[in-house]
Amino acid sequence: MTPEPSNQREFTRVVVNCAVTIMADHRPIECSSVHTLSMKGMLAPTHERLPEGMECEITISLVEHEIEINLMGIVVRNLPEGIAFQFTKIMGPESYAHLRNLVLYNATDTDQVEQEFENHSGLRKKDPE
Repeated sequence: MTPEPSNQREFTRVVVNCAVTIMADHRPIECSSVHTLSMKGMLAPTHERLPEGMECEITISLVEHEIEINLMGIVVRNLPEGIAFQFTKIMGPESYAHLRNLVLYNATDTDQVEQEFENHSGLRKKDPE
């Protein structure tokens, strides 16, 4: 039996169903939800395609649009099931806290997620001391 491959990702991905708005080049991208999410990026189901490297404004809405997570991201991949984005900036401490809680509360291994938070400062790994 072959062992499972090790997870090379910096952050755990979780499955969520949240409303999302994506603005690319000042136009909305048709997409109704986030499929998988991490502290570093997301997969948004859509039939649209965007050039890799394109910067986008991303708003993830929680609690019926009363709480929002505002992010900047770039397109890293176009997949048959949607567009993969890497977050480049989390807009404000409230957005960071909401994103962190959303990932933590939807994770199956919360200890692993807590360790990831401990090893990072925002989106970047902490410098070794």
